[in-house]
Amino acid sequence: MEDLSTSMLAGALAEQHLSDRERHPGSSTPPMKPRHIVLISGPSGCGKSTLIRQLAASTLAPEILARLPEQSGSWPVVEANDVLKGTLSTQALLRDKNPADGWLVHYDIVFIHCYGIQRYEDDPALDLLTGADSLDVVFIRPDCDRLLTQFFDRQTRHRKTKSKASLLWGGLVRRPLRRVLASFSGKPILTTDELYSKDQWLAGCYRQWENFIHGLIDRVPNARILTVEPAPDSNHPENFRRVAHPGMSSSNNHAGNE
Repeated sequence: MEDLSTSMLAGALAEQHLSDRERHPGSSTPPMKPRHIVLISGPSGCGKSTLIRQLAASTLAPEILARLPEQSGSWPVVEANDVLKGTLSTQALLRDKNPADGWLVHYDIVFIHCYGIQRYEDDPALDLLTGADSLDVVFIRPDCDRLLTQFFDRQTRHRKTKSKASLLWGGLVRRPLRRVLASFSGKPILTTDELYSKDQWLAGCYRQWENFIHGLIDRVPNARILTVEPAPDSNHPENFRRVAHPGMSSSNNHAGNE
C-alpha cells in the first residue's frame, strides 16, 4: 500500500510541477533567475531560521560571515519547501521576487522524505539552484545524537500538554487515516518524528544530502559549500561555528568547503 501511495504521489507531483516550457513548447525565453543564491539547508530543528536571522543582524561568527556575500543578510528569503507543498510555484517565485541580486533559500532536507520522495534530484524546488550564476550552500549539520535528543525532548514536553484521549486518537486513528488519504491529496506520508525514530535514519539523510550537494557544485559555476554546526555552548552569542567536513572537499578549483 505504501509503495503504491508513494508511486501515485510522485506521479502527481511530477505532473503538477511541469515547467512552463514543457507545458508550452512554443514559449519564449524562461524567466530571469537570481544571480546569486545562498542555500541555508539542514534537517528539521537544526536552526536554519536562527542562522538566517543572525545573518540579517550580522551576528554570526566572523569566520562564517566572511564566507558569505556581504549583502546577503538583506536578500529576500524563499521557503523552498513550499514548492513541494503546492503553495508556491517556481514560476510565480521568479515573477514575484526580484531576482536581480540574490536570494536566501531556506531548505529542510528532511521534507522530501515526509512526502515519500527518495531523491533530492526529484524535488522541483531545487531546480532553481542550477540557474544561478553563483551558489553558496550552507549545510547546518548538528551531531545526530544531540539533534535527536533535543527534538524528542521537545516532543515529550509537547505531548505532556495533551490529554490521553488526544494521544490515542492521534496514534490509532489520525496517523493511519492520513497515510491512506495522502496518496489522493498530495499530503505528507510520514512525519518528521516517524523518520527520526528510525535507527540511523538521520545519519543516512546527511550522507544523501552531502552526496547531492557535492554533485551540485560540479554543475554550478562559482559554487561553494560551507558546513556549520550549532556551537556546543548554548549561551554563546554566536550560535554556529564552521566545521571542516572531509567528505565535502572538491577537486574543482571553484568549489569546496572553503
